[in-house]
Amino acid sequence: MADMGQKGIGEELQAARIDKGLTLDDVQAQTKIQKRYLQAIENNQFDQLPGKFYERAFTRQYAAAVGIDADDLLERYDLVAPAENPNMEQVRVDEDNVTRVGMRSEENLQKKQLVNAMPKIIMGVVALAVVIVVWALVANFAGHSKSSTEDSHVSISSSSVANSSSKQSSDSSNEKSSSSEDKKKSEDKKKSDNKKTEISEPAIAGTTTTFEAKVPADTDRKLTLTGQNGDSWVLVKSNTGVVLYSGTVKSGVNQEFNLNSDVTSVNIQTGNANNLKVNFNDNDLNLSNTTLVWHALINITQK
Repeated sequence: MADMGQKGIGEELQAARIDKGLTLDDVQAQTKIQKRYLQAIENNQFDQLPGKFYERAFTRQYAAAVGIDADDLLERYDLVAPAENPNMEQVRVDEDNVTRVGMRSEENLQKKQLVNAMPKIIMGVVALAVVIVVWALVANFAGHSKSSTEDSHVSISSSSVANSSSKQSSDSSNEKSSSSEDKKKSEDKKKSDNKKTEISEPAIAGTTTTFEAKVPADTDRKLTLTGQNGDSWVLVKSNTGVVLYSGTVKSGVNQEFNLNSDVTSVNIQTGNANNLKVNFNDNDLNLSNTTLVWHALINITQK
């Protein structure tokens, strides 16, 4: 088609539209042709259309919309049909019911892909959520079980430690008590012993048996002579030369003497030693005599 003819088509169509009081939007609404293609036709810019086939098709529809005989118009302006078949894949009717030419909108394609993929995405999210929830429950249960087991062990261990500690405490207490009792007994015995007169083993030399006597302070010093199985002649003298007793100790009769504190030794001489029993501060003194005439020496010191 010649450029002059095309320019004439656009002007004629525009004039007809204006005469009918229509806007391009009105024509778009009637023809379902995108407004920018209508504007290109009015401007005789047919190179803006997608191809030769659409030059005739869109122009025919536009002419019919504004009340012009389309066949006459196309013939007058020598708008012949192209030999090749149109590429119908480039034609589409969008949601606004307007015919558009060209590749499908990338945005719409993405939307459709997104819509198609949405069920899979939702199922994936749900499956992932289920896995997370199950994992959390298992982890929580495992952690709780482990914590309970550890607590039980700790409790048992604590109980064992407590029992062991209690037993040790009891043993220690018993040991302390026993030790305290032993100590008290020892102290009591020591006190008791300290209150007693200690007599050494007899030492015999010739016809004399010697005793070492340790007397507690503030303790009486009592010498007792007892006749047994017969009479016994006895002479008792202190280290100071004082004769404490001189006479016969009858059988079954006691002769008792309380010695002064300044007396440090007592010498006993007996004529029938087998019949004489000697006691000093509740301690029997074994004369161990080998003859009837015998001597006994008691050395006295204070503890």
